[in-house]
Amino acid sequence: MKVRAWIPAIALGVLIAPSLVAQKQAREALQPSVRPANASATIGDLITRLQSRQRPSVITVDWSTDSFVIPVAGNTAGSGGTYFRSDVSFNNDRLEDQLIAVGWLAQGQNNCSAPLEYFELPANSVTVADDFVNRSLGKQGLGGVLVVGVKADGNLDDEALIDGYSRIWTPQPGSPSGTTSQNFGAISLEDSLGSLPATMMGLKQNAQFRTNVGAINFDNASAHVWTFTSIFTRVVTSVNVPPCSMMLVGAAANSGSASGNAVFTVQTTGSGFWWTGFGSSTDNTTGDGWVSRAIQ
Repeated sequence: MKVRAWIPAIALGVLIAPSLVAQKQAREALQPSVRPANASATIGDLITRLQSRQRPSVITVDWSTDSFVIPVAGNTAGSGGTYFRSDVSFNNDRLEDQLIAVGWLAQGQNNCSAPLEYFELPANSVTVADDFVNRSLGKQGLGGVLVVGVKADGNLDDEALIDGYSRIWTPQPGSPSGTTSQNFGAISLEDSLGSLPATMMGLKQNAQFRTNVGAINFDNASAHVWTFTSIFTRVVTSVNVPPCSMMLVGAAANSGSASGNAVFTVQTTGSGFWWTGFGSSTDNTTGDGWVSRAIQ
């Protein structure tokens, strides 16, 4: 994933070599783990710890990082006989086992007091968790997935090297074996900051394509409103997101240009908190779809 992964510049040469030499392992089941006594019990407390930690002087690189979010995952019925599930992959690039805290950011709810689940990723491995929201979290509906590396003593693990990937999919109505899907890559928690505007490109909206837009709010104290303003038509879609939550809505009518192209300026109220904006477009005939992320 493209992240602002924080790694001291002097350590880059040291960190690269070991992970490239060792053979990567693969697993197809997540291993649940016990929460350390001093670890965060809730999503809100975990976000507080993330916001208060001190970062060293760093450079930014495209790399695995110590925390990320999958913006959309689900275990939920859709329209027209569809049912959406998410297959999620977790990568641990360290040569030792990695404890992770996982929070379910249920859509439209204040999840700050929601409990965290803990899992252990084997050293230098990729773990694939099919139907993750249902089987691993025991949840229903649509939401985001917060993932943070944690030490055995319960403190945040700034040395974690984790990454993720999710495919949300449904059996294709009318097909005995086909599926339609969209992919959501992992995004750094430090993706977008406060009221600074972001740009989201590459989407489509017209008679052939529909578009949804959404945001994740990492403020654990206040709800905020995001505006998605069409650069072509100036039509605005507003999204109200509770604390520690996500929200996905249909883009307002006429957000696309005469040719159907949809590009948005994305902005929110308030300052001093991290957030992520995203959108997806789907072909109304074939179900083909793709995802875009708002970038500051």
